[in-house]
Amino acid sequence: MAAEVKIEASASDETLETCAREIIVNYFHEMMSYKDGAKDGRDIEFVHDMRVTSRRLRAAMDNFADCFPKKLFRKHYKKVKAITRTMGAVRDLDVLINRFQKTLKTLSEAEQAGIKELIEHLHREREEARKPMLTLFRQLEETGFETKFLEFFGRRT
Repeated sequence: MAAEVKIEASASDETLETCAREIIVNYFHEMMSYKDGAKDGRDIEFVHDMRVTSRRLRAAMDNFADCFPKKLFRKHYKKVKAITRTMGAVRDLDVLINRFQKTLKTLSEAEQAGIKELIEHLHREREEARKPMLTLFRQLEETGFETKFLEFFGRRT
């Protein structure tokens, strides 16, 4: 599992734009560090961590939006929002499956049968919810999103 990025205090002589770029790029790197694990799909924590970090990234982008040219900024923001949304669909199912699996332990054998069927159904739904996520990741890779994002937020004006 990727380590959470720590943001260091910036020097007092740095501009707001410089600080904004550093924070946004750090959150972006952290978010993308979970991508391979999310794509793999075996450990649900990668989806959770990527979604949480994408929300933190969006919050940072919201806070610093005025530091950047609006048109390109919005384009990148919309892609990060799409990542959050597709991760959310998968994460919601992960949470439900986990909750029902924990509930199984407290039920009688007769009650467990129905819950096991529900869990199997949720696993199938999860696989369907992963398809748009994987498609989005493929599209982002094909269009060079990561490089373009880092070029835009990493450059100094």
